[in-house]
Amino acid sequence: MTSRAWLRQDRELVPGTEIFRSERQFAMEAYSASHRQLLLRSNPVDDEHETTIDLLFKPVEAIKIRDGFAGLVIRCATVSEAAQIMTALPRVSPDRGDRVFMLESQGRSDYVISMAFGWHEGILPRVQGSFFHTADAYLPRWPTGPLFGLNAGFNAAAAQDLVHALNSDDHRPLRRDRFRYVFVLMTDVDSEDRPKISGAGVFLTRADAEQAQSLLAAKVARCWIETLPVAM
Repeated sequence: MTSRAWLRQDRELVPGTEIFRSERQFAMEAYSASHRQLLLRSNPVDDEHETTIDLLFKPVEAIKIRDGFAGLVIRCATVSEAAQIMTALPRVSPDRGDRVFMLESQGRSDYVISMAFGWHEGILPRVQGSFFHTADAYLPRWPTGPLFGLNAGFNAAAAQDLVHALNSDDHRPLRRDRFRYVFVLMTDVDSEDRPKISGAGVFLTRADAEQAQSLLAAKVARCWIETLPVAM
């Protein structure tokens, strides 16, 4: 099952209107300070539901939420609610398109102020951070986090974890939410009878990659080091 929506127009976000409801558990999954995005998530639960639900707010101006929601209703704040909340926050204004989204659960209310809100429910691939972060055509590399923007490294794995993963016989199809950067030495052999550009080696440290680069530099037209993430 797949269900998705993206709401940002006035006609879609009428004050006081309920726009999302679920009985499932939700919690904050990620926040991107550089792109001002907030991601809430409900994960699959064995024998209950197999789908993931991602909720995205952007661009975010203010947040007041708890650490988890047991059931969640999201609605647009009424005019009076929005005015009361925004009065205490001088940086936000409805004139700029800022909207107050009320998050209600178990008799309590929180809020997020942003311009738009959307959700996506479906089977989340185990190597995909979220439904809202896919490969960029201008930077076609595997996204290391659930949101666009700078990755603070909270899901970065240690070198020992990478070595353990490579030596492990556990090949179960688990989620790959962590990563470790490795250093790939690339070469351009400038030859007509074999691939012009190819990988020459993968190294755990840049120092090792640079040493290998110095050994190969005189043998090829050019060589360089690419930094790539290993999904773990």
